Amino acid sequence: MAALIIGGDRVAVYSSYLQRLGYATIHHWNGRRQSECHRQIPVDTSLVVILVDQVNHGLARKTRRIANAMRVPIVFSGSGVGQLSEAMASLRA
Repeated sequence: MAALIIGGDRVAVYSSYLQRLGYATIHHWNGRRQSECHRQIPVDTSLVVILVDQVNHGLARKTRRIANAMRVPIVFSGSGVGQLSEAMASLRA
């Protein structure tokens, strides 16, 4: 399984948390460059995590639209592993 994290500069904590949950490959887009609005979600992605505090609304909307079309679950989280953990819990429920 692979996960895509969008937003943030230092995502090592988020990556290790997702790896403990079984996501072997972690892709990361920091969301700062304009060109990232035109990137495609990798085909092997089984989860998209958007760090809402650190991403512009246009990129978040476009990513949500594409993830829904691909039927990939998407999680919106604030900064902090605790908030990501809560968001992941609601995904599993």
